[in-house]
Amino acid sequence: MYTLDISGHHVHTTEEVQQTIKEGMDQLVEINGNITSIKVIVNSESHQNKSELIIEARVHIPGHDLFASVTTDKQLSAAVDALVEKLEKQLLKHKSKHEGRKHHPDARDVETNEEREEQEEFNELERRDVV
Repeated sequence: MYTLDISGHHVHTTEEVQQTIKEGMDQLVEINGNITSIKVIVNSESHQNKSELIIEARVHIPGHDLFASVTTDKQLSAAVDALVEKLEKQLLKHKSKHEGRKHHPDARDVETNEEREEQEEFNELERRDVV
């Protein structure tokens, strides 16, 4: 389960806007179930009679943060789709880099080669009833 924080700057985030964003972010969780939080900021800026919609998202997974931003003059749903696509690419890239790696929560629990050799010597001596 993840927490989703949606805020708007110069934009009122209605229930419909929040639902559109939530549906997009749920797609990301299907790719990586380790997502703990997502923060989305919707911003509207006007420049010389032209209005732009900016959507930014920060996705947190243990040990890593992903960030993406989309600036468009199109509708919200198209901007969310573009944002989700960017984050999906980052998640897939991160997943492929870390696939097959074994992470140890406490590195002290992992034997070094020297410790492993000493244990094997001890096991051999024990097997011969020397110890």
